[in-house]
Amino acid sequence: MRTVFEGSVHVAYMQMYVDSRAQWSAIEEDHRAGQVNGLCGAAVEGYLFLTTGMHTGSVGLTIEVHDGPPEVDGRWEDVVEAPFNPQARTVRLAQWGDADACEFELDLVHHRVRYCATGMDEANAHGVVFAGEPPVDHYLLQFWPAPAEPDRVIRQTSDQAAYWNRIARDRPPPPTPDERAAAARAAREEQARERAERVREYELRQWAGRLPTERLRQVRGNVHGMRMLDVHLVHAIARVDDGTQRAIAHWAAHRAYTVAGLADVDWIAPALTALDAGAPLPAPFDDPAELWRRLLEDRNVPHTTITLPDGATHNALQQACALPALLGAADPDSLRAALDALHAAAYAHGTDHRAFLDEVRDTWPALGVVPPAPTEPPPPPHPFPFIGEDAPADTAPARSTSADEARPTAPERDPKAPPPRPGHRPPSPPPITPPNAPRPPGKGLASPLPAPGPRPAGAATSMDGVRIVLVTTSVAPPAVAEPSGKNRPAGIPTEDVSTATGGEEEPHDIGSPDRRGRT
Repeated sequence: MRTVFEGSVHVAYMQMYVDSRAQWSAIEEDHRAGQVNGLCGAAVEGYLFLTTGMHTGSVGLTIEVHDGPPEVDGRWEDVVEAPFNPQARTVRLAQWGDADACEFELDLVHHRVRYCATGMDEANAHGVVFAGEPPVDHYLLQFWPAPAEPDRVIRQTSDQAAYWNRIARDRPPPPTPDERAAAARAAREEQARERAERVREYELRQWAGRLPTERLRQVRGNVHGMRMLDVHLVHAIARVDDGTQRAIAHWAAHRAYTVAGLADVDWIAPALTALDAGAPLPAPFDDPAELWRRLLEDRNVPHTTITLPDGATHNALQQACALPALLGAADPDSLRAALDALHAAAYAHGTDHRAFLDEVRDTWPALGVVPPAPTEPPPPPHPFPFIGEDAPADTAPARSTSADEARPTAPERDPKAPPPRPGHRPPSPPPITPPNAPRPPGKGLASPLPAPGPRPAGAATSMDGVRIVLVTTSVAPPAVAEPSGKNRPAGIPTEDVSTATGGEEEPHDIGSPDRRGRT
């Protein structure tokens, strides 16, 4: 015989526990189910629910491990026995609230446990033992290897023991192994269903009330960046065939390089030709470090700045925004190629990105057809929205209008409003500039830096404040050695590099807490 614990244990709600399970059960089970004793609940495999007379405070406890059944000591008023099958060699004595009182070792075989008590009625009348006061009730736990047999009541003296034993006899029998397995399977299925529903609601909010296709879910790159620019266009592109997606990718790359003034640069034009021919991209497009170095250092490459589509990021280098379009268009996945090229091209158009996206629909009319509305309304906004989640649009994005469509009209007059005073002229709506009207200096797509073309040796061009903004997750600018002298555009701060990407977003899964199943 060995004594593994002897001392006092703090109890609350008349409970303490012996537990050998590796994890809590997700199913709430009755620990007294099918028993005749109510003091030592052993219906849950590997777990004992021990009832005390004291409601709150310290009780005396001794735990012994024997090789065989010990004699029943006559000084104990209440004695019960139950089967116990440890699930692990390490068994812990736990207090209410998961605080461990001690740990001890048992062999991984069936055991018999005897729970002895004295002073339960006195402890129940006492109610609470405060710190520094001696325990009123005392208990003994004895374990020894033995085949599994039903529990039994050996001695019953106190009213408390009689009450709890009567409660146990009124319980229904415990579930069978098959019923437990079915309940566990049902719980897992319910958890999976709830998670799938949360993911579905998240996707509906992210994708404007329409679930994305599985291919759209799996595609990498700037799909979410394009979703935030024009979610309905992304849905439409995902529905067309691979050949159309590839044509959109090539078209977007050409448009990006044209608007950024890169299409006619001598070492860039062959790459556009190779893209259209389906051939590998020539140097330096096969070397990201060299590609970015030449973009930033070649004096024949124009450098213009724009305001990005968010309207808040100014002085972004237009050519850096456009450069990833060609690399994206060459991706083997036609859907990713279309979305990445369009995303880079939209950023290269800056605040005129909406007109560019309208032109995509005009070039491919099938993309402008809005599919039927979902059969069910989108879910209401989540009370705790995901971080970074943008509000879904309920309708297709508004297209830019022509000059005739944009002609202002007089606002409708409220019939309840008083008539205008004599001589009073109502305010006129602000003038609207037609899209094709000449723009004032400094307005429009891009603000030019020094004109492109050969520069005199030793000439320096100021690029102070220019932000090199990357719009792709596929290619990052390399850490290029600082150019010096005439090869370095003056004023480019190497540390002032921003990255604007679509990014990948994952739904958040809010897990359910484990439950002990205690009463």
